[in-house]
Amino acid sequence: MQKYEVMYHKIISAKIKKLRKDAKLSQEEFAEKLNCSREFISRVENLKEKVSLKMLLLMSEIFKVNPKYFFDED
Repeated sequence: MQKYEVMYHKIISAKIKKLRKDAKLSQEEFAEKLNCSREFISRVENLKEKVSLKMLLLMSEIFKVNPKYFFDED
C-alpha cells in the first residue's frame, strides 16, 4: 500500500503543477482560486503535503478536468 501511496502522491503533485503552469497561474493566483495559501500550493507541488479529495475536486472544477485525470499514470 505504501508503494502506491507514494507513487500516486508523485503523480498527483506533478499533474497539479502542470495544470497550473499550463493555465499560466502563479502559485499565488492558484491559491486565491482555491482559498488557500501559496505555501500550501508550494508544499503540494514539492511533495511535502498531500491534497484532500475535496481539494482535488475543486481543482478539477477550476481546470475543467475529470477528477480521475489526477490518478491516470499517462
